[in-house]
Amino acid sequence: MLGEVLKTAGAKQFYDYWDSLPKVNFVPDRKDFSPPAVHRLMPSVSILEIVASDRFVFRLVGTDLVRRMGFDATGQNYLDSFSPEARATYVDIVNTQINHPCGRRSVLKGREPSGILVRVEVLVLPMSFQATGHPLLVSCFANDESIGFDPSERVIKGVEDVIWIDIGAGIPATNLAEPEQIDLGGT
Repeated sequence: MLGEVLKTAGAKQFYDYWDSLPKVNFVPDRKDFSPPAVHRLMPSVSILEIVASDRFVFRLVGTDLVRRMGFDATGQNYLDSFSPEARATYVDIVNTQINHPCGRRSVLKGREPSGILVRVEVLVLPMSFQATGHPLLVSCFANDESIGFDPSERVIKGVEDVIWIDIGAGIPATNLAEPEQIDLGGT
């Protein structure tokens, strides 16, 4: 089942590493996440801290993500990267994932610094951050596909193909565009 959801070897490896971490209430803590353990994937990894309902701060942005975005977003509010029409949907998705611990595979539609529009597959998994009490989302980005050109501003223009992944707590009941539900029987 995992192979049907996660299309890249990197995403599968990242999930397996995350799944191997010790968990409390289905979620590992940041202190147990060791970047050297997945060093080959780290250029495509981000860690997002949910500080407030309108402030999702990047705590780590991999070098490949910096290249794709055209700048280092570490310390910045990720919500500022979304177009107004995509922002509310993304906040709903994050709140759903935080309130009902689960994994998520989704596709972001955005624009690279060159103006090329891309669709990017993203595996997003929850983590706690005992040091601050804020939830985290750790993501592994892969599989960008060129879908056009747009010389306008760099923003994420949409979130597509949301698939919830059961990490042991079940799948959230949601009104979000009927996302698919995948049970991976998390440990």
